[in-house]
Amino acid sequence: MSALNIKTEQAAKSQMTKLYEMIREILDSGFYGSLEVKFEAGRVTIIRKTESIKL
Repeated sequence: MSALNIKTEQAAKSQMTKLYEMIREILDSGFYGSLEVKFEAGRVTIIRKTESIKL
């Protein structure tokens, strides 16, 4: 495996770890809204979190 592939895999794991942590926080906090994840070329490029407030 080349150095480039290792760095790419590490970056992908880092992205997935951050995304997993964000989702975990949302689940634990009782979040009410939506989470949109956009990908380009297999990588996360945009995460849009929209929170709704219930009255």
